[in-house]
Amino acid sequence: MKVIEFRRYVKIGISLAYYALRGIFCCSFRLVGRPCPRRLTILYYHAVSSEDRIRFVRQMGALHRRAHVLPASYRGELPSGKKCVAITFDDALVSVAANALPELAIRSFHSTIFVPVDWIGRVPGWAMKKSEHAAAAEQAEAVMSSDQLRALDSSLVSLGSHSLTHRSMVEVSITHAQKEIEHSRHRLAELSGREVLEFSFPYGEYDEAAVAICRAAGYTTVYSIRAHGTDTTTAGLLRGRTKVDPSDGQIEFFLKFNGAYDWMGHNVSLRKMLRLGFGKRVQSVRIESH
Repeated sequence: MKVIEFRRYVKIGISLAYYALRGIFCCSFRLVGRPCPRRLTILYYHAVSSEDRIRFVRQMGALHRRAHVLPASYRGELPSGKKCVAITFDDALVSVAANALPELAIRSFHSTIFVPVDWIGRVPGWAMKKSEHAAAAEQAEAVMSSDQLRALDSSLVSLGSHSLTHRSMVEVSITHAQKEIEHSRHRLAELSGREVLEFSFPYGEYDEAAVAICRAAGYTTVYSIRAHGTDTTTAGLLRGRTKVDPSDGQIEFFLKFNGAYDWMGHNVSLRKMLRLGFGKRVQSVRIESH
């Protein structure tokens, strides 16, 4: 068994245990007359190829049966009953427009697409920090063009910035980060004719300075790739997300959209402690997507 597959199954096993323990926790709340805390789980995809479309359809079918699908920026009390989920796409790849958005429209599912503005209409040229297979597949297709972005149904698709060049915000200077965050917002608004209020950090990497720049630039919601449920009743700027892929199996996808991978977000504290011990940049956060 390949190492990457072994790690995947270990994560599934831990997530099953986390899901079961959280169920016991919620039952104990109900026994004392208190509601179980409800959180919005925000999912993020990259490409959805034509070969993956049927798998993506199955996943959307599962959400249609078992979840309320809401905008990623939703604020307020969550609807009762089913699990509450949001769908996002990083990189605005053309396969998303061709294969994912039509399936979402059939089900009236809202989604948010994060656009690397300098790469609009071009094949991505940034470094891929993911599995070799996924990187090769994603780099083979282009980012949507300006015309494609303008043609998206604004009632079902929100647009957010994914910076200008897809550089990590913790690997550039403060001045460069300001340009990436601020200019991308204004340019995307001009190109799309929409107000842009959401930002997704490239590679999920951010620090306190980057979050502060986003706030000053006028963004109302920013996103990492730290798996963490969102309390939509608070005014917090930063929200976590859980990586999903059309290739995820039925149980794996069920666990992800039910927030059972949230335990992975707790790794951040350990990473910060290690950085402190080795004298590195403590406030920066970098999460691997798989």
